[in-house]
Amino acid sequence: MKSRLLVTIVLSFVLSAQLFAQETIKLDTIFKLGQRKLIVEVKNISSATVRYKDPKTGESKTIARKKIQKIIFSNGRKEVFNKPVLMMIEVGDWKTVIVTDNKSDVQGLYALGKVKGRSSAGSKSKKNAKKSATIRMQKRAANIGGMIVLITDSESVGGFGEPPSYRIEGIAYGFEKPKKKEEQK
Repeated sequence: MKSRLLVTIVLSFVLSAQLFAQETIKLDTIFKLGQRKLIVEVKNISSATVRYKDPKTGESKTIARKKIQKIIFSNGRKEVFNKPVLMMIEVGDWKTVIVTDNKSDVQGLYALGKVKGRSSAGSKSKKNAKKSATIRMQKRAANIGGMIVLITDSESVGGFGEPPSYRIEGIAYGFEKPKKKEEQK
């Protein structure tokens, strides 16, 4: 009887020691494009895929990196792979201002005024210079309430050893009739 009791105590001690010795697996969170989450254990990240283990089934799975927005690892580190599919942009933000050179796009809208943009001095390429000038023009259009800018003139300068620059001009158009200066005073 004492030997059975002793064997039972030793056996329960060994089993409980094994349970306490197991590590708790820390899980990572994969945010897919479209805001779906996967709570998994990330095993490997390659140039095209991410391999992970599903903690529920224990199955090893692979997902393409282009389908992942970001991963937040169990240690708190965050790695961003792609921009989110949807971003909330407020009305009146310069990012909502459309730039066009087609007159039919502004048909029926109200002209709010001329806007200009000049590229920053530190532009490294013609493409960056054009983008910088366009953003500056969009910001000026947004400041006066414009929603669409019709380009009237643009000029690219530089290249072949000279720093590139870009100048762009347009007319900002909006959906509401502009207020007269006398009413604003």
